[in-house]
Amino acid sequence: MTLIRNLYDWVLKWSESKYGPIALGVMAFAEASFFPIPPDVLLIALALGMRSKSIQYGLICSIGSVLGAVCGYAIGSFLWWNGVEQFSQLAQFFFNSIPGFSPDLFYLIKTKYEVWNFWIIFTAGFTPIPFKVFTVSAGAFDVNFIMFIIASTLSRSAR
Repeated sequence: MTLIRNLYDWVLKWSESKYGPIALGVMAFAEASFFPIPPDVLLIALALGMRSKSIQYGLICSIGSVLGAVCGYAIGSFLWWNGVEQFSQLAQFFFNSIPGFSPDLFYLIKTKYEVWNFWIIFTAGFTPIPFKVFTVSAGAFDVNFIMFIIASTLSRSAR
């Protein structure tokens, strides 16, 4: 219960601050690349607090999310592999830390990306599953970057 109360207080603090929109952009960026908390709660609080700026807040959140997605893509592209088909320490950390996640599962997911890459990224933009999972994996799987940006922009903006 304390965690929920702390989150509630944190959101209220930022929603009433002149720096709330900056916090929203930073939070959206971080959520798409490395941070586990979605920006939606702060976006809703800001939009309800100043309805005349709700479109602006949505745009800030979308831009932050797409820029964060680019960062996540870079993490997957440059930090997932140690060499040709050799997993980095970061990849090994994930394999060891996430129950059920293994190199075999990783390669199975890769085959899905090869067929459905646009739709995986596009759909992920709407799900409650952390977007960073998809941005980092898209970079690791070397998904076409332009297609990745288009799918991310469409889904994260529509959300």
